[in-house]
Amino acid sequence: MTQDDWSGRLARRIAGEVRRFRRHRGMSAQQLSDRCTELGMPIARSVLANFESGRRPTISVAEILVIAQALRVPPVALIFPVGYEGSAEVLPGQTADAFEAAQWFTGEAPGHTGPEGWRYTDPDADDFEDTPFGIYRFRRHEELVRALVSHQLRADEKMRRAAQMTDKWPEVELRRALIDVAEEMEEATHRGAEEVESIRRELREEGMTPPPLPYYLAPYFREDVERPAFADPLRRLLEKKSSAGEDNEEELQRIEEGE
Repeated sequence: MTQDDWSGRLARRIAGEVRRFRRHRGMSAQQLSDRCTELGMPIARSVLANFESGRRPTISVAEILVIAQALRVPPVALIFPVGYEGSAEVLPGQTADAFEAAQWFTGEAPGHTGPEGWRYTDPDADDFEDTPFGIYRFRRHEELVRALVSHQLRADEKMRRAAQMTDKWPEVELRRALIDVAEEMEEATHRGAEEVESIRRELREEGMTPPPLPYYLAPYFREDVERPAFADPLRRLLEKKSSAGEDNEEELQRIEEGE
């Protein structure tokens, strides 16, 4: 088995997925070609037809990216047919579960270096976590920041509800319970912020720029957090809704994440 054999099989697999998603979108080869041109990289209809039929045995990374965008699918979907095939040949002669292969491709899981099968070892996992590539750390950063936003929003909501309670029993007991929960969430936010700061330090030490932080979380971090110009008017609007008893959690979360 040669490398050329494998690269040809890989190209045929990608061609099959291009055809699958093109048909799913109801696009002709000419329409796909036109869309690629609109995206800035002309790919002739005949080139696409030859690729899908197997007469053209190669495809470039640039073509994969443009075709994927033209079909409105992530590029990895053209390379590893998750859900359509149970396994895929990831490297010459090495077959893996299609989903695990896609996770490796997108930086969600370590690759394989062992002699048998597509199984990664503890050293593989260590290398994966220690290597200075941004995707893994940015993904973890995003997960933690989302958790922080959720904790803070829920803490604010519990405190708002507690403030509406009277001093009469049983509301006084419920108010105390709400405050306790809010304080626990506040503590969880502080703990999570420490982990976020640790990741941000690692990114800077490795020469990368950390992603921006939601301005709503600024009190939890020592670094300056840029406040967007639209923040104050929207905050006042949501506070007005809150005082009227309207549910604003989803809307507020979109704002805090800068959407």
